[in-house]
Amino acid sequence: MVSKFIPWIAGPIFFGLLALILGQDANWDLRNYHLYNPFAWLHGRIDHDMVPAQVANFYNPLLHIPFYWAVMSLPPMLTGFLLGAVQGLNFPILVSITRCVMGEERECPQWHWYLAGLIGLLGAGTLAELGTTFGDNLISIPLLLSLWIILANYQRLQQDRSIQALLMVAGAGLLAGLAPGLKQPSAVFAVGWCAAFLVFPVSFGRRIGLAFCFGVGVLMGIAITGGFWMQELWVHYGNPLFPYFNDFFQSPMGAVAHYRDTHFLPSSLWESVFLPILLIINPYRVGEIGFRDLRFILLIIAMVLSVVVFLRQSGKNEQGALTHQKGFFLLAAIVISYLVWLKLFAIYRYLIPLEMLAPLAIWFLVDHFPLRIPSRPAILISFLILWAFTLKPGNWGRVPWGSDYFGIHPPKLTDPANTMVIMAGVEPYSYMIPFFPEPVRFIRIESYFTGPSQSPNGFDRRMRELIAGHQGPLYVMYRANETRSSKIALRHFNLEIRQEQCQQMNPDIENHTSIPFYFCAVSPVNALAAAPTRNERNIK
Repeated sequence: MVSKFIPWIAGPIFFGLLALILGQDANWDLRNYHLYNPFAWLHGRIDHDMVPAQVANFYNPLLHIPFYWAVMSLPPMLTGFLLGAVQGLNFPILVSITRCVMGEERECPQWHWYLAGLIGLLGAGTLAELGTTFGDNLISIPLLLSLWIILANYQRLQQDRSIQALLMVAGAGLLAGLAPGLKQPSAVFAVGWCAAFLVFPVSFGRRIGLAFCFGVGVLMGIAITGGFWMQELWVHYGNPLFPYFNDFFQSPMGAVAHYRDTHFLPSSLWESVFLPILLIINPYRVGEIGFRDLRFILLIIAMVLSVVVFLRQSGKNEQGALTHQKGFFLLAAIVISYLVWLKLFAIYRYLIPLEMLAPLAIWFLVDHFPLRIPSRPAILISFLILWAFTLKPGNWGRVPWGSDYFGIHPPKLTDPANTMVIMAGVEPYSYMIPFFPEPVRFIRIESYFTGPSQSPNGFDRRMRELIAGHQGPLYVMYRANETRSSKIALRHFNLEIRQEQCQQMNPDIENHTSIPFYFCAVSPVNALAAAPTRNERNIK
């Protein structure tokens, strides 16, 4: 009995310490919106600032509120340890899922469960996100809990037709729905788990009923974690998913466009089929950083070998029927989720929950080969050696631990209550805003969502009005490498930088002292000087 609690203690401690060893998180999204969004929501700044976090300004802040509280009140290393420890909760859940799939009907050494769970959390993507604020290895916790509930009660769900069994399925769906409520791309797993009920070993009508109950639970989960934010976006912008699907909702605050990132989607059927190979050859095909992990290729090889061996053995299955059914349900959930991910995103870090489950799926397939017993360990060991010697974790950006997580020293302002700060460039630096006096207003005239153009959106028009009517101190912030584009953007608002009133800012989290930020006073220029040339207008 005591051994069941060991993973729940060892997992968080191990991964909390590993997060400290890897270093402090300094990823792009953290500097762009992971700190700013919870700050803005908790301090009622949705209408005060103008999109300082670019498109991500409209993402649900709930997932990052605990981090915001921690970083504002705890030492950086304690914050990092706690973040890694919470992410380490995936380990005991993976161990429990492994026990359900591998150890129900025959003796299976416990170290098999632990090893499958450990390898699951030592993937290139999961290690890259350990101790970071991306959240893909946080939303995985309710998703894996949902899968565990289904697998742990698999036999009961086959036999029990009571309302309690249906409520259990709805509860599992609710857990799966918490994830997309917090982070929309994780909806692919809720779809995968739900659709896997269509291969559940019961009558077709009951399969539909179980999938329906699970789906209802998913909607409830989404409402719990994401409903409040959808309401907020609807009230302010007339689009509960703003800015996404604005081609349908047509909010005047954004362009009539879907705003989806389709950059990584396969361009052909050939690319779709061979993407697991392509991501090893060129990891930038599915993300912004380099990495290498063969687990998905090994999973495909194991699946192909399983089919071949199964057909050669005329469909014989040496293992227990229930264990085999659970493994098949797991495989169905993985394959369906992968296909939905491939169609909607094809961004690797959105695939983290499947990265965690892939080793278990491989182990299950190899362990259930209808071969002589000595063959299975040899195949597993070969796979493990190949994976271990080829693994290359990604790196989203880390800096050494210090006494202050961000190390920001904002300039002193004489009249914060009437000060407006213009943000220029597309560099991520909205994390600085919480460290300025709260009355200061920030508006971003240049970003991936706003900027001078022939088709200004509602925010562009609103910012022009605010700048034209502002009476107090007016400043601009930009990074040194974006000086030229920032000056051009300012000229569209009839403003120029007062170079004699510029201050440098070098926050510790940037770790790039040669590329400082500038905080400068700005003033109006005459209309003739403000008109940009055609060459200037073409510069981004």
